[in-house]
Amino acid sequence: MDTWTVLSSHSALYRHAAPGLQEHLLTVQSRLRALFIEHGTLQRIRQAIARNQWLPPEGWRALQLEEARGLALHAARRVPYYRDLFGRLGVDPLTWRSLDDLHALPELSREDVIEAGTGLLAEGGPLLRFRGSTSGTTGRALAGWRDRASIAFEQAFVERQAAWAGYRPGERRAWLRGDPVVPAHQAGGALWRMNRAENTLLLSSYHLSPANGAAYIEALERFDPVLLQAYPSSVSHLARWLEEHDRVYQGASLRGVVTSSETLSPADRRLIAERFGCRVFDWYGAFERVAAIGTCEHGNYHVLEDYGCVEFEPNGDGSSNLIGTGFGNRSMPLLRYRTDDVVVPADPGYRCPCGRSFRVVERVLGRADDVIRTPDGRHVVMLDWLFTGLFGLLEAQVVQERLNEVRIRIVAGSEFGVAGEQELLARALERLGPRVTIRIERVARIERTRNGKFRQIVSRLSGEQ
Repeated sequence: MDTWTVLSSHSALYRHAAPGLQEHLLTVQSRLRALFIEHGTLQRIRQAIARNQWLPPEGWRALQLEEARGLALHAARRVPYYRDLFGRLGVDPLTWRSLDDLHALPELSREDVIEAGTGLLAEGGPLLRFRGSTSGTTGRALAGWRDRASIAFEQAFVERQAAWAGYRPGERRAWLRGDPVVPAHQAGGALWRMNRAENTLLLSSYHLSPANGAAYIEALERFDPVLLQAYPSSVSHLARWLEEHDRVYQGASLRGVVTSSETLSPADRRLIAERFGCRVFDWYGAFERVAAIGTCEHGNYHVLEDYGCVEFEPNGDGSSNLIGTGFGNRSMPLLRYRTDDVVVPADPGYRCPCGRSFRVVERVLGRADDVIRTPDGRHVVMLDWLFTGLFGLLEAQVVQERLNEVRIRIVAGSEFGVAGEQELLARALERLGPRVTIRIERVARIERTRNGKFRQIVSRLSGEQ
């Protein structure tokens, strides 16, 4: 077992340590992590993207062509999968003169990446590379490799999003995401830990409940962060707790909430902004590091054109699938990767008042993996409307195990009574139709995934149903 694993909050040492020692381990781990960052690369990228955000459209398109051509040349020379592909197709990136030339390459699917395996790793790359994996919501695990330069690239863009939210490095920050900073067996006491190396209060997203909402809010108000970074489901849980108790957040310094990793509904965005008294900045990224979308000071979603080339593939209903070519990972480059994520693009002629010319999307709908299927053949997604404005409803999850039956699992506060259940049932029947039996099931909590994420729709139907 290496030093990194021993220090991690996932380790047995951490789980059984006293809270003070746990905080020390978190601090040491952060300082060690900082040693792995290529700080020269990080500073160079910070400076470049600070300028890039103000490029006119022709400027970032020229930048994208240069980056895409350079990435493709690197892939053709040093990545076995692409060397073979380019040879078979007769593709020569040196001849590319516009971004349309990128379409000489076929789309790359998740299954393609899984099947290619290490054939997508660059030969002669840095010795120090890091492997991660994700299974998404379903399916086989997908492995991804990154190096120190790739980590620096990603960090620079995350920092720029935090800057858009008004945060500056070193200021107080709170973190309410999937880190198991509090052992699962702990039921009481402080459900957060302090990372002094990063001046960050880490709160457990696994322990949220109606009973401890006051403790979480009081801990945040006492620490008084400038920025709160959270899963949408976690911070909206606290916003609903504040609403149910007719309270607003009292911290004096909070400038913004940055959400990521889950779909943020418009209703939750409004509620968080109202109850926490600040703007909400939503961030979209992908494990595969092929596309990123950030939120500016005017609340608009911008495709980060200096992060990668993002293509919109229309679905015919106003939404589009994302196909991305990320610029930041030369250890495992992915060209024209289909993300399975869906957005609603804004009018191409729209220009954001913030002055950035990056394309705007109206909504990030998230992954298209889990949908509710109805007996009449419809596929229903984005059910957040069902829960909008239902006072006292803290969390809800829609689960489908049979084609003609759906369970709505809810975590409800004291104000959510029979009338609320009837309204929820009526909305669900209107949305799903009379051929679907709907049951409402009250639960004490809704389980998170291993990474602490919350899935609003869970489908357990087999493909042939």
